Amino acid sequence: MKILGFFGKGGTGKTTLTALILRELIRRGEEGILAADADANECLAALLGAEGTPTLSNMLQKYKRQREESPELTGLDIFQNLFDALLMEGEQEGYDMLIMGRGEGSGCFCAVNDLLQAVFEKTVEGETYNYLLMDCEAGVEHIARKTSGKIHDAIIVTDASKVSLDTLKRIKDVAEEVGTQIGNYYVVANKTRPDMLEKVEKTAKSLGFKYLGAIPEDTNFTEIAYQGKTVFDLPDDSPATLAAREMVDQILGT
Repeated sequence: MKILGFFGKGGTGKTTLTALILRELIRRGEEGILAADADANECLAALLGAEGTPTLSNMLQKYKRQREESPELTGLDIFQNLFDALLMEGEQEGYDMLIMGRGEGSGCFCAVNDLLQAVFEKTVEGETYNYLLMDCEAGVEHIARKTSGKIHDAIIVTDASKVSLDTLKRIKDVAEEVGTQIGNYYVVANKTRPDMLEKVEKTAKSLGFKYLGAIPEDTNFTEIAYQGKTVFDLPDDSPATLAAREMVDQILGT
């Protein structure tokens, strides 16, 4: 399995890129794709047209109830059954959807994060999926909590602002501090003027990251956003989809 984690400061467009990369993988006929919305804002499902998919936090509540109602069953048995059902309910055309969901009461995500980590470990060890795309929370929260403990490719979306570019180094530093295994670091520019792209590329290379390119301004994308459509409604030759195609070529080495 190839695990791709999408990171970046809030508002840079990491969810948009996650959706575009997923769209391109499906266009190529790639199979066994799991899209994980690990951001509590749950924006990825809307871009993909997968709203209404049950969440991990829903599953956690069911797990707690069944532990109380069926003490004869082990926690592992209950978890296994609920997890399998969750993946079945998350089946979409060309991919499966997995949504983290909201935290527990007053913003605590502890139990949800433990469950999320267990799901990832089970998925990685199995042979169900060939790709796992994780749309992570803004910043470095998921790495700091070790819910993204193993990632083949960390794809960081940034603009040219100092705050956003500083996030590149923080993500690498935190990953090293908590022992997260990351194979490759990639950087994608978004919401960046053409004359500022060199600054983004230079910063990426100074950290040893590979610069994948930029997401261009795309009126097609703006139009589908206003109409409530999905990335699958984009033309194959729109600027954003063509840029994503080139990025996937680099990530997959094709």
